[in-house]
Amino acid sequence: MTPAQLQTLGAYIAADPVLSLIPNSNDGAYEVAAALNLPASPAYSVWQTSVPTQDIFDAIDWAKYTPSDAPDGSGTWTNRMLAIQTKQMNLQNMLVGRESINATRANLRDGLRDAVIQLPAGVAGSMVAAGGASGVNVLNKMVRPARLIEKILVTGTATTGSVTAGLMGYEGSVSPGDVSTARGG
Repeated sequence: MTPAQLQTLGAYIAADPVLSLIPNSNDGAYEVAAALNLPASPAYSVWQTSVPTQDIFDAIDWAKYTPSDAPDGSGTWTNRMLAIQTKQMNLQNMLVGRESINATRANLRDGLRDAVIQLPAGVAGSMVAAGGASGVNVLNKMVRPARLIEKILVTGTATTGSVTAGLMGYEGSVSPGDVSTARGG
């Protein structure tokens, strides 16, 4: 943890009506760390730094990339198909060959969302979304519940489509040693 994060953590512990009553001792540091490592309550979502690409693949309705209308030889149908294929190629370029992606990157979230919405594949070229309305099915795979320590140290929030989540300034568990340092022990 950085000195600034330790200072923020110390201030949080001192202001919390339950944690501040726990003795500033070795046992107390373990007790406070255990509480901070629990899921935040109420639940708080954060953008994941490592989203398994399989989770994103599973959130996509791949059939939506196939036009509902049969090919009719028109330039309009061909243009729709090219638009669909372009989005599908963008999606594949972002995901294929990777085991995970970093959802904290706004440009990546925006690109994934764009690739799964506004597909002119419905009847008469009507728009459909392979990733749910506004890409919500895909975007929801890119967030996870935060631990309390992660929520305390978020650096802000970011919204993509209809999903808003925190940007982690710290990821993982806090140690009793960090708690002791943060409390000036």
